Amino acid sequence: MIDDKYIELVTAYLDDSISSKERVRLNELIDEGKIDILDVKQMESRYKSLESLPVSEPSEQMRDSFYAMLNAEKDPQTSIQDSQLLDQIKDFFTPQKVRRWGLAMCLFLVGMAFGNLFTPFQDYEQEMDQLSSQVMQMRKVMALSLLDASSSTERLKAVNISSEISSADGRIIAALLKTLNNDPNVNVRLASIEALLQHARNPVVRKGLIQSIAKQESPQVQVALANAMLALQETTSIDELRNLLDREELDPTVRYKLTNTIAALKK
Repeated sequence: MIDDKYIELVTAYLDDSISSKERVRLNELIDEGKIDILDVKQMESRYKSLESLPVSEPSEQMRDSFYAMLNAEKDPQTSIQDSQLLDQIKDFFTPQKVRRWGLAMCLFLVGMAFGNLFTPFQDYEQEMDQLSSQVMQMRKVMALSLLDASSSTERLKAVNISSEISSADGRIIAALLKTLNNDPNVNVRLASIEALLQHARNPVVRKGLIQSIAKQESPQVQVALANAMLALQETTSIDELRNLLDREELDPTVRYKLTNTIAALKK
């Protein structure tokens, strides 16, 4: 079975995105016996077989519970944006990208097959833990890669992937905070707030959310952050919320929301 630390390299080879330098490194690892060429070929065979799979439409669920929380504050234009967002998600699932996602499943299934055939039953749980770790590592690599994509749909997909990572490391947290503060797409920033809330026990996340309040211009994002502070009962955010209230150009709906949020946090 391929070691976790080589998964990204093998994935790049199978996805035909490997650089010349990486290809040399891969060949060296194979020559040194650190990567079994038979494992790679098995994975390559299954990856190629994905081309014959039909492409199905994805479910149109986009964190309904989170957006329901914002409905009271959204204007009509936001509803249009949500509809456009769902259309963008459909467009993202092209055959090529579905095959790329299928690679992760191939790696998982190949690992299961090898575990069942060659691993003693008493080591099965340990084997499954290793496979889960590999899949989690692949999710992290994919999320970090897509967060830098030019397409807002791909960046949105990356944010959603990151929200499914139970133990996000510092790189994932930093990337999500950067997305929240700098992404030009409102929907991506809204999704990043939700993803960060999944890791709200991390003090770095809570501090980053508070600091982000002053950096937002979008009314939807401002309201979402106010709701996040209320959900977390983050009283240390009151000063930042007050500073936002001092803006003369602040949307009236946001001003009302911030006033109520501050009052609730002070109770």
